[in-house]
Amino acid sequence: MINKSVVFLARKYLSGRKTRGIGKAHYLCLIGITLGVLSLLCVTSVMNGFRFDIRNRITGTFAEIRISAKGGETIKGYSAICNQLQDMKFSASPVIRNELLLKYDSVVLPTLCFGIEPNRHKNVSSLLQKPDTGSKEIIQGLLVGNISPEEFSASGIALGAGLASQLGVYLGDEIQVLSPMFNVPTAFGMIPRIRFLKVQAIFAAGMPEYDQNFSFMGIDNAVFFASYSPGEADYIEVKPFSQMRKNQPLKTLKKAFPDFQIEDWSSFDPNLYSAIRFEKFLMFVIMLFMFIIASFNLTGNLLKTISQKKRELGLLKALGLTDKDLQSLFLLQALFLCSAGIILGLTLGSLLLLIQKYTGIVKLGLGGGNSIILPVKFAFTDYLLITVVAYLITILSVLLPLKRLNKINAVELIKRAV
Repeated sequence: MINKSVVFLARKYLSGRKTRGIGKAHYLCLIGITLGVLSLLCVTSVMNGFRFDIRNRITGTFAEIRISAKGGETIKGYSAICNQLQDMKFSASPVIRNELLLKYDSVVLPTLCFGIEPNRHKNVSSLLQKPDTGSKEIIQGLLVGNISPEEFSASGIALGAGLASQLGVYLGDEIQVLSPMFNVPTAFGMIPRIRFLKVQAIFAAGMPEYDQNFSFMGIDNAVFFASYSPGEADYIEVKPFSQMRKNQPLKTLKKAFPDFQIEDWSSFDPNLYSAIRFEKFLMFVIMLFMFIIASFNLTGNLLKTISQKKRELGLLKALGLTDKDLQSLFLLQALFLCSAGIILGLTLGSLLLLIQKYTGIVKLGLGGGNSIILPVKFAFTDYLLITVVAYLITILSVLLPLKRLNKINAVELIKRAV
């Protein structure tokens, strides 16, 4: 148990002789710890927000889960699998992926075209539906036009906003869709597969690279360009009817379909997802080094206090306080400053982040003249990690001053005083 006199002395050393609360000499230490904690919280919360925002954009464009055949094979008889998923409380939509060329007048552009069934696709993705115009987030959904299942499946195509702009097309325009492979034999040699489709809708995916490259067509037209058989698809996009615990849908589907490859949204764009995770780690480490530098101020402050109060400390030793008591005295000072800095840092950081979350003061520019609100997402694990790291660095920063206490010779210091 800590000696009460040690607690009393720790309070006196913190407050100084003529002041209440924290003495002026300790303000820089407190400010450094507060700013360090605030920076760590803001960085981790913003990076969490980016990750959550990217997740919403990817799952809004595609779906939360993808089922595909192992070994790069196609899925045959997807209707039976979709019906089975329906019974398991999952929405499902087959997809055929083609790399095609779009031609309008003299402009020819490549596109990554997804063949879908509109009636099923709307249950797994919101991309080809009217967006929520009241949302503060960037619009994701149809900008103009509407998807009529019958017309779209027969001769319709939906283009990303960037792709439509580069082609110079609008609703109702007819474009030529070509396969880059020359695999149709004729009397004049091999020619590519060609169809004329009408632009039925233009969408925004919320990510510039998607808007500039993606398009959607009916699955029957996709079967034609891919040379597939009816009932054949590249993969099936899946979304649970209701919210489930993290990783629970994956576990359920892997158990039900052991012969298929099950992937979640993070594998759809792995480079982007890995970059977000690495950036969060890197920013946390950078802010952590800044916090460590700030902790040097605490080390120097304690060393200065020990040097100035050597005679007092020697007298305390002579009166019966042990080295352990003196170490507890300065450790209590450090822990008090650290605790106050953590509380202030977390409080101020949370306040700033809440202001950003509900007002959207800070915005970031996005390609195409768009902008997004700097995203924020709180996580209890971040608060816990920052608190533990702050205390750990504080304890490590006082090890050197505590070692200096062992060198104090009480008898010699009293003789010098006399």
